[in-house]
Amino acid sequence: MHSNNNAFKVSIIGRTNVGKSTLFNRLARSNQALAFNRPGVTRDAKEKIITVFDKEITIIDSPGMLDYAECNDNSELLNAINEKLDNIIKESNIIIFVIDAIDGITNNDLNIASELRKSSCNELILAVNKSEGRVKEQAFIDALSLGFDNTISISAEHGQGIDELLNILYNNIPDDFKLNDNNIVEKDNKKQIVLKIAFVGRPNVGKSTIINQLLGSNKQLAADFPGLTREDAVFDFIYNNKLFKIIDTPGIRRKSKIHDKLEKISVSSTLRSYRHADAVVLVVDASSLECGFIENQDITLASNILRDGKALVVVFNKYDKTPYKKNSQPKFLRRNFERSLSQNKRIPFLFTSAINNDNLDIMMNTVIETYNKYKIKISTSKLNNWLQFINKTEIMTSANVKFKLKYITQIGETPPTFIIFTYKKQEMRKDQERYIINHFKQHFNLQDVVVKIIFKNQSSYNKNA
Repeated sequence: MHSNNNAFKVSIIGRTNVGKSTLFNRLARSNQALAFNRPGVTRDAKEKIITVFDKEITIIDSPGMLDYAECNDNSELLNAINEKLDNIIKESNIIIFVIDAIDGITNNDLNIASELRKSSCNELILAVNKSEGRVKEQAFIDALSLGFDNTISISAEHGQGIDELLNILYNNIPDDFKLNDNNIVEKDNKKQIVLKIAFVGRPNVGKSTIINQLLGSNKQLAADFPGLTREDAVFDFIYNNKLFKIIDTPGIRRKSKIHDKLEKISVSSTLRSYRHADAVVLVVDASSLECGFIENQDITLASNILRDGKALVVVFNKYDKTPYKKNSQPKFLRRNFERSLSQNKRIPFLFTSAINNDNLDIMMNTVIETYNKYKIKISTSKLNNWLQFINKTEIMTSANVKFKLKYITQIGETPPTFIIFTYKKQEMRKDQERYIINHFKQHFNLQDVVVKIIFKNQSSYNKNA
């Protein structure tokens, strides 16, 4: 399990609220990084592979350096961010140091400049951001006093100076990272994504720790307090020689407890992310299973994911803090799911301990297996063989059954969707409908995924058919 560590890395560094995420989005041509007019929004590094003309690099957005007002009473968060930044700087081939033209050069800017000069980075670029209008000329003159060879004025928001920045980057990227016709094909083949997996759940359940273990590095900030992850982070991930995208998302709390506008934006981003994913891992704190019950918020989130037609696996993390065994399948959990989830009573679940790297391989294999069932295609002949079989069962041959099942075909996948043409559908009772659906899922081994079966009435029916 690993991510790509051989890329040419360009990192965007600077104090908080100078426009690093806006510049990242501009260079990456995306809205992957959350840009919000408040210091300290970005806490995790965001990465994206981009091409600068005909060269391929990884661009990295980073947390703000040095000025963490919210960390004054939280040394654990401060240490985690500082460690993250140290690693980013050490791994960078080029650093884009961003300052704010409107604020001018601050003491923190001077301290960051001093730290960056001590680094072993190949090239440092000073980008004077927000250089619009009359502030541009004076801000650029002041910035020259910092003594960086490559100093440019930009406006990340409006796209000014970005072409000049790209030219500087291009001239400092070795030709080893230049794409030619042959390796474009090779790289494209390598980039065929098997599936996109989103990790969701309430705050402080261990989503980021699980992802760090999968990636084999501390890409995501992880500490023992809630609300650490504020925005989505997307990573390429190699597992069994296949390429996946994994998405870390902010923790979701009950709506009644969400008052901060930034947190509302983070939660909205989480909902969008899992809806664009192929499969979802719902992470639950195993120690929250008081008296054997799963909290209603986790059940509601699972129900929403299933209703959106996503392959779902539930992971009870931190089992090492509980009396449960890592390979156990407690009956009370199964009963809880069966009572609470009408869409899928046999939802797959397992225990993990991210901190100890327990069962993460089993988790990945379960996700892959579950997703493969969601995209299953069943031939029409097999479907109608099943239909002939069920039409001969006792429930269908009973004298009080007045409807008939005539023909079945598959009309969709992810989730697998089927249509059964019937005669006198209005005579079908709910218990009979449930029996048909459950028999279908059992027959085709689809008990642990959502299956949609549509019963369509036909006004005429040939009794000899």
